[in-house]
Amino acid sequence: MAQHVFCRDLCLERGEPHEGTGNAPQRALLLAWPRGKWRSPRWDSVDMSPALAAAIHRASQTGLHVALVDRVGESGGLPQLMAQPEAIRADFASEDALIAAIDGYAAGTVFAGTHDPRLTILVCTDSRRDACCARYGFSTYKALVEIADASRFHIVQSTHIGGCRFAASLLVFPHRQRYGRMTAGQVPAFLEALGRGQIFLPAYKGRTDAPEPIQVAELAALRWAHDHALAAEPIALDATGLPHKGADHARPGDVIALSARIGTRRLDIALRAQTFHIQGNCGIVADNGGTHDIRWCLDRLEAV
Repeated sequence: MAQHVFCRDLCLERGEPHEGTGNAPQRALLLAWPRGKWRSPRWDSVDMSPALAAAIHRASQTGLHVALVDRVGESGGLPQLMAQPEAIRADFASEDALIAAIDGYAAGTVFAGTHDPRLTILVCTDSRRDACCARYGFSTYKALVEIADASRFHIVQSTHIGGCRFAASLLVFPHRQRYGRMTAGQVPAFLEALGRGQIFLPAYKGRTDAPEPIQVAELAALRWAHDHALAAEPIALDATGLPHKGADHARPGDVIALSARIGTRRLDIALRAQTFHIQGNCGIVADNGGTHDIRWCLDRLEAV
């Protein structure tokens, strides 16, 4: 039998950066469902009634991210449904009421419930979707629940959230922050940063809703500021150097010149377009599939 080839390992070997892939769902529903019953697609999960499956599918079709979530040994203790970024959690007396809450939220109405002030951290451990999420995601998830203060952090394992090749993949709500390539060894520093209200820079993927070049340049500036004891200073990024045709129409070797202000310092930042062979999950690797896509990479950063 051929040895399994992990998409995360190939991604690292090819040098593809996780920076610039920080887009996160605007709104999400977290539905408690035992991990052993997850299936792909998630509305085909074990013991899910046709009516509930249809509601999840309807919500997903609107662009809403519906995640099945679980906690090891605590499946029964999770709220039945949680809305993010509103951080509202609730249980329901009947499946009909649960379905009505899902339909209502998909239509823009938040259901009645209790506000949860904690940070919610989703860790993708979806083995039904990708082996990397199971292998790397679960070890990171276990490290998080082992040391996290449960009064400050609500940590769950989740179905697919995207970015299998960057496992372990995490989402932090309500801030809509995405992290990738998170390891169990990074967990203490990660929780410490979040607890201080800061971004964990080594695994941060970039500011959601910003174009990829902006994410990459801003993150480079944040890291420079951290390394030069200027992390408390605001960063003002000048994006006038972005091409009018759009950075998504780049060719290999194209360069974008941007600048950033951090206090009294200016940074000149150059990004270069590079082509990578991208195989987004292990299934694509096994099928010898994939695409050759342009990614924007940090080429040069100089303090002026």
